[in-house]
Amino acid sequence: MAEQGSGQTFDLFKGLNSLRETVARTIEDSISALSGTQLLPLDIYETETHIVVVAGPLSGIQAESIDVSVTGDTLTIKGETKPDLDVPAEQFIRRERRFGAFARTIKLTQPVRADQADAEFKEGLLKIMLPKVESPDPKVINIRSVEA
Repeated sequence: MAEQGSGQTFDLFKGLNSLRETVARTIEDSISALSGTQLLPLDIYETETHIVVVAGPLSGIQAESIDVSVTGDTLTIKGETKPDLDVPAEQFIRRERRFGAFARTIKLTQPVRADQADAEFKEGLLKIMLPKVESPDPKVINIRSVEA
């Protein structure tokens, strides 16, 4: 940690991580805009035993229309929202809600047990619980001397 002029400490690694996240978000937003695919907002946190991903809000979609997969250290969420109003486009005065394909792929910060993952969809929020792989205890390896 380094001292800043105001007497507060600055954690270099925290600052670099924040910068990395900002750059990654900017790139994801740009790719999303160019591809026409909506970027799905996420909150990610961890508990002692799980990495938890909360995605949404996703209005006007059923749980069956969402695909979630884990491949290695990558989580992918994708689906498609469809208009829920049966109103011709020319009758809209303002239309701000977006519809269409959405997708989000993120790298997980640590290994998870994908086969034990669980997900629930409630009130427009998708919550994915990914059990962490327990870190094995270090194993001591004895070294034996070998005569030449």
